[in-house]
Amino acid sequence: MMIYDYYLKLLLEPDEKDEIISFQEWKRKNQRRLRGKSEEEKHILWQQEQIMGKKKKDMIFSKDKDLQDFYPQAEDLQNLPDNSVLIEISFTLKKPYTSKDEREFHTIDGRIFENPIVRDKFNGLPMVRPSTWKGHLRFAAEKVELEEKGKKKIIKRLFGSESGEDEALKGRLYFFPTFFEEEAEKDIITPLDRKTRTPVKGKAPIPLEVMKPRKEGEFYLLYVPYPKEKNFTEDQIKEDLEFLAEALRLMFYTYGFSAKKTSGFGVIKENLKEGKIWVKSEMEIKKETFSQLDGMEKQILKLLGD
Repeated sequence: MMIYDYYLKLLLEPDEKDEIISFQEWKRKNQRRLRGKSEEEKHILWQQEQIMGKKKKDMIFSKDKDLQDFYPQAEDLQNLPDNSVLIEISFTLKKPYTSKDEREFHTIDGRIFENPIVRDKFNGLPMVRPSTWKGHLRFAAEKVELEEKGKKKIIKRLFGSESGEDEALKGRLYFFPTFFEEEAEKDIITPLDRKTRTPVKGKAPIPLEVMKPRKEGEFYLLYVPYPKEKNFTEDQIKEDLEFLAEALRLMFYTYGFSAKKTSGFGVIKENLKEGKIWVKSEMEIKKETFSQLDGMEKQILKLLGD
């Protein structure tokens, strides 16, 4: 749905109004090209074109630009199904974060950095890609303590089918980029033996770029209770969100979302800079806040009326 790369496509298209067209009106205007598509396929296309794509075309990709232009807003929920949820987590790194760019080095102010961190190709800021968030959250979801069969069902609903599965199912979660507005720094990693945790003989220290502890970032996640399975019930929504809250807690506090996470990279401080949840309920958007991920599940259930 709201995937960062989608914005790049929009920048190359002609200007158009920012108003979001309702699903029914959009179907009427696109009857010809929608022939032969199922209702589910139509709804996914509408979400891609109308919900995620309606961002201003005059974005200037520079460090001076307000990064909120890349992120979803609470009012976006108004055009989504009931019980859609938007989560915002403003976090502070407890341990370093790093990622592997395709390039072998990066130059900053005339200095060469080996093993550079992933940067946005337009604004140059260090970033966490949506696909990276999805991969690390799915890893944490596998670690949630729950009966295996039930856990697999929820993971498939949230993240969609894995490649190679016969039944292609789109997940209910939509991820966004995280940009770090502060610059990455140079660090040195000493290779350690996995068993003894002592330096490996013959291996030189590895230079790499990292976001150091105390750097701040913003994480956004959108949950849309669609597509609905044949046996869909409202209880699935509560089940999904309770599971999601625990998976987020494990990812941020225990397993991390960084390369080198076996070394403890990519975990955050327990006290958040800010945490917000918005839920659409019967044409109304409700909001709650939280200061730690341990309290997020309670706030979600409160918004759902449980």
